[in-house]
Parts: sequence; C-alpha cells; structure tokens
Amino acid sequence: MQLKKKLMYSGLISAAALVTSIILPIIPCRKSASVFPPIYKWSHCSLNPDKVSSLNSVTEYFGYTQTLTDSYILVLLISFVLAMAFFHFTTRRKKR
Repeated sequence: MQLKKKLMYSGLISAAALVTSIILPIIPCRKSASVFPPIYKWSHCSLNPDKVSSLNSVTEYFGYTQTLTDSYILVLLISFVLAMAFFHFTTRRKKR
C-alpha cells in the first residue's frame, strides 16, 4: 500500500474516531467532586461539549487533561498512530 493511501485511510479513521467519541461515551475519564482531597472514580465519557458540566465536579479525560481541545487532539493522534501502525504491519509491500 502506498504512503498516500495509508495517510488518507488513517486520517479518515481518526476523524471517524473523533466523531464517534463525541457521540458515544467511549473515552476513559475519571471524575471527582471539587472538594479537597479529590477522590477519583474511573468511567467512560463522551467529548460532547453540550454534556460537559463543570459545576461541583472535575473531569479528567484520559486521566491526563481537563480540557476538551486537548482531548480532541489526543483522540486524533492516538487513532492516527494506531491506524498507521496497523497498515504498516498488515499490508503487503510491492516488490520491484
């Protein structure tokens, strides 16, 4: 498979992963009340900005960041790298 096709398919897969993470709660996150000391509980969250409530709770997406834009970038990068690795190891190379 050519590099252009791998990049195109990986980009489409990462865009689909981002749209899916906005619709469905598939992103690992940990939630806590906004009191000290925070006691976190792991669950799955969606990245829909309409469903985010910042009142009396703290949500860390991927256990790393609290902002949605960082989470969007992480979803795009992780899914792109995984798709590229999959295509690298599963597609045949042309012999010249």
